[in-house]
Amino acid sequence: MDRITYTRGTYSKEAQKVELEVREDMDIFDFKILCKRLAASLGYSYNSIEEAFDNKQRPSKTKQILKD
Repeated sequence: MDRITYTRGTYSKEAQKVELEVREDMDIFDFKILCKRLAASLGYSYNSIEEAFDNKQRPSKTKQILKD
């Protein structure tokens, strides 16, 4: 079992530390879901999470770099 740990650097009313245990064979799609859950546990709203992870919302910098 692997772990992903987030420790907040400054004090907040939200969670200070979040630790998630994950399967070693997790694929990229499961990782995306895990990132959304981590964001929710840190206090981000559903709307801001969906906006940030929506591929249509903002052009990918990686795609632009690959084009150059």
